Amino acid sequence: MREWAFVLYPEGWPGTEESDRFDRSDALAGGEIGWEEDPGGVRFPCVVRAARAEDAVAWAVERLGRAGIGIADVRMPLTDFRTAAP
Repeated sequence: MREWAFVLYPEGWPGTEESDRFDRSDALAGGEIGWEEDPGGVRFPCVVRAARAEDAVAWAVERLGRAGIGIADVRMPLTDFRTAAP
């Protein structure tokens, strides 16, 4: 197991309802998924512990899905893959 750092980008700007669900979600209370806004939109920086990058991303996407937030894009630094243990 290792920590994977990546950023999830939503399909659109989450509305008030999704924001409220995110803020009150027990599934998101662990701190693995953050919420950042700028004039260009919203992004969700994540640090998730998992055996594989795919597992970490799937876990975070599923948690955001519970809050009604669909994900359009995932970005992960390539350096994470070079340091990953098999």
